[in-house]
Amino acid sequence: MSFFSRIISRKPEKAPAPMKKMPGPRENPGLRIAQDGARTAVWAVGGGKGGVGKSFVAANAGVSLSMRGKRVLIVDADLGAANAHTLLGADNTRSTLSNFLKSEETDIRPYVSKTDIANLDLVSGARDSLTVADQRPDSVARLKSALHNSGYEYAILDIGPGTSANNLDLFLMAGAGVLVTTPEPTSIENTYRFLKCLFLRRIRNISNSQDDSRLRDALNRVFSGPWAHRIKTVSDILMRLKELDPERGELLKALMGDTTVSIVVNQAKKPSDASTGPSMKRACKDYFGIEIGFIGDIWFEEFAAESVRMRKPLVMTHGNSHASKAIAGCVERLLGEENRLKTGKALNFSR
Repeated sequence: MSFFSRIISRKPEKAPAPMKKMPGPRENPGLRIAQDGARTAVWAVGGGKGGVGKSFVAANAGVSLSMRGKRVLIVDADLGAANAHTLLGADNTRSTLSNFLKSEETDIRPYVSKTDIANLDLVSGARDSLTVADQRPDSVARLKSALHNSGYEYAILDIGPGTSANNLDLFLMAGAGVLVTTPEPTSIENTYRFLKCLFLRRIRNISNSQDDSRLRDALNRVFSGPWAHRIKTVSDILMRLKELDPERGELLKALMGDTTVSIVVNQAKKPSDASTGPSMKRACKDYFGIEIGFIGDIWFEEFAAESVRMRKPLVMTHGNSHASKAIAGCVERLLGEENRLKTGKALNFSR
């Protein structure tokens, strides 16, 4: 049974237990500037399908972090369809991310605009898709370096939908990536396609960056051999590579493990929707051979749409709503995994 079939044909489970109260945003203890020389932690929020609420999640996660006293920069990387400024109520934005990407600049700070939200700044996205053309070849690498040295504690990339090379590379530059999906079959299918393209792009980037002719030669044999047409998943690639060159197979698997991706299920409505995230997590393990995290469900509430119309983040206007507390819970889990990574403990995204 295919990945898509496994997810959409899942049997309805029992109604979930009453929602536990998630920790809400804490009182702001005051601005905390990142220490000199400290690298900014970069999170990416993306999705395979448009309209799933990725910008909503990115904006509210950023505000949730800022309300914890973290100094946060939100970067609207939805090139050509930017709307983070609307969700944050920030109209007086200056230069956009596209201006940086097309320049030779190595410092992102001249492109930053202040918001009315304490501890939170914004790099706005282009509002005209024509302005994103003709980017410099080194633009993503420059952006990664610029964000790491921006002086903020966290930078959150709001990435556009789809599997373009730009979107995949922007997602892969982050230390932690969050994919937003809904329980709808089309969204689940597009999330799977995004993950497949993401890991293939990761393999390509590893192959190009490693000064290892044996690894490149082995991968070329994987994709050009008589068995190439039977390769359907990333797990197939890793298995075949191990057969050809066990040492390089283990190397690639270890390098692939550096890609930390988790899933958020947005706009959950029915009791059976609670099984979407865990089902996707299990299926990804089977078909990719790589652990995918699941950090929470965000249940549908009218408050969310109301906050967008008000041009104010939900976690500020309705901080006690279930959706706000769910977003805060997702942020808490990401912070927890980040702390475990810093202490050398294994990551565990299971819920």
